[in-house]
Order: sequence, then C-alpha cells, then structure tokens
Amino acid sequence: MIKVYGSVYSRASMVMCVLETLGLEYENIPMLPRSEEAQSDEYRAINPTGKLPSLVDGDLVLWESQAILFYLARKYGNNALWVDNLEQEADLYRWSLFISNQIEVPALDMLLAIKYAEGEPDQAVIDRQAQTLARFLPVLENHLQGKEFLVADKLTVADFHAAAVLSWPKVSGFDFQTYPAIKGWLSRILTLPVQKKVRSQAVA
Repeated sequence: MIKVYGSVYSRASMVMCVLETLGLEYENIPMLPRSEEAQSDEYRAINPTGKLPSLVDGDLVLWESQAILFYLARKYGNNALWVDNLEQEADLYRWSLFISNQIEVPALDMLLAIKYAEGEPDQAVIDRQAQTLARFLPVLENHLQGKEFLVADKLTVADFHAAAVLSWPKVSGFDFQTYPAIKGWLSRILTLPVQKKVRSQAVA
C-alpha cells in the first residue's frame, strides 16, 4: 500500500487530496514539520532532508511534493488530474514552477511568521512578503480571468499544489479581495469535498 509521511498540516495535505481524488488506498503516517519524528534517523533514511511529505509506493521512495503529485497523476490518474497533450503539459509545468519560484517563499514566510511567532508576529516580515506577492499575483490574476482551473480547463494536480500554497498567506490576514479571479478559483479548490475529507483526518 502507498504510504504518505506528513500531517494534514503540512504539504502532505495536497498529496492526500490527490490520492483521495484518484480513489487510491494509502496509509498516512502523520508527522508535523520540524518535529522530532521528521528529524529522526528512521525518517531521514526515507527523506534525507527531514522535510515533508514523502511517499513510498512499493520500491519507490519519493520526496518533493510536486514530484509526488506528478508521479501519482501520471501513474494512476488514467487522464484524471493530468493534461491531454504536450502543449498543456508544458503549461502545467510553467504554472507549477511559477507558484514554486515566485509565490511559495513569500507565502510560506507569511505563514511561519504567524505559526512560529513567539509573542507578537513580526509584522515587518508579513508586510515585506505581502509586497513580494503584490508583484506576482497580478500575473496569476490575469491568467485566471474567465478560467475555472489553472491549466487545460480541468482540475489537475497543479490546482491542488497552487491552492495549498496560496492558502498560507490567508493565515496572516492577507486579503485576496483585490484579486477576484484568484479569490474565486482559490475558494473553488479549497472547498472541494476531497479537501474536507482530508482535513477530517487531522490528528489533534
């Protein structure tokens, strides 16, 4: 059986959403980021970075969340959560890389400024990273005009990855009101029934 290492409160959530959407059975081994379990010798034998998530599928041991998503869609999707031709595949890579390279670092810094704050969050960090987002979000806003999904007019793994990343700034109070296309798309993806199903697996 496929094993997924990582908590619902980590990037493992997007992997679990894809597994649930594809109807695949899996075992979740819940771990929190920066936890003792994630830094243990046992886990580092699976993922030497000590980060989450990791996936074990038979003899395959895979880490890096997007690599896991691409693998699952290509191996098990039967055209679900993937695209139909090379041109669309290039577009999927383009927007996935855009999210990773331009959005993920400021989004994560905003989340961490709240999650690991000792006392009051560092508002200067939040404001600085919000300015970085303001540089790149108009590009995504323009792309999503009149679109229901990120690429290929269908739900793909790119939507699950991007929506997870863009949900992080919301924790710090970032308002997507000035980006209505992003806000609508983000709401559609985050309220999919599979999202609720995965969240219900959270361990207190």
